[in-house]
Amino acid sequence: MTIQSQSGSVVLSVARREVKYLLSLPDRLYILDALDRILIPDAYGDYNGYTVRSVYFDSIANDDYTDKVSGSPEKKRIRLRIYHPNDLTAKFELKRKSYGRELKESLVVTREDAIQLLRRNYRVLLGYDSDTARYAYQLMTARLYRPVSMIEYDRRAYTHPSFNTRVTLDNNLRYCDFDYNLFSRRPNFRSAMAKDQTILEIKYDRFLFKQIQQVLANCDLTRKPPSKFGTSRDLLKEYYY
Repeated sequence: MTIQSQSGSVVLSVARREVKYLLSLPDRLYILDALDRILIPDAYGDYNGYTVRSVYFDSIANDDYTDKVSGSPEKKRIRLRIYHPNDLTAKFELKRKSYGRELKESLVVTREDAIQLLRRNYRVLLGYDSDTARYAYQLMTARLYRPVSMIEYDRRAYTHPSFNTRVTLDNNLRYCDFDYNLFSRRPNFRSAMAKDQTILEIKYDRFLFKQIQQVLANCDLTRKPPSKFGTSRDLLKEYYY
């Protein structure tokens, strides 16, 4: 659902279920062929998809990472997202999960404000007439949030208006846990997963299409995918594991 305030700030709020799997290359090719026939390719990118780059934030005590590795049923992520270093805007996103349900609130911010957020100047959020921006400002200042990692991957995406359905296939996941320049042209990324692996994410509301269920039944869905946020926090892995 899109909400527009009187000042013109637009917040996209989406609530739905989410499931994730780790695909082999044969299963990826099979699913892509099937989805090309039953769903609608995402409006962004072309047949080869598009690139997604995000910088994640976490509190000084690493609360969000701790919730992730402890398996808490309630988790949150705060990130800035772009699709190309030349983008004039960025998506500021607050993503919360609670017992299998996901709520994602997205606010489009200017390139200049995104740079300020990366510098921990969270007051720029108060320039947007949005409950999401105000909540994020209070949270990030109270718990001393700061940029902690940057990830990038290649995405193929499909949608369907019925049941708010969205299916994405992400591969070539790479990360930095020391460079947070979202608009950099040459970040020093490290590979986070094998080239022949793909993260499949399926998001829907109330009911998953029977045709998609039939496609999934022909794939090996026993493998759990890596968390993009968790994988990118390489500096904390030794401490927690």
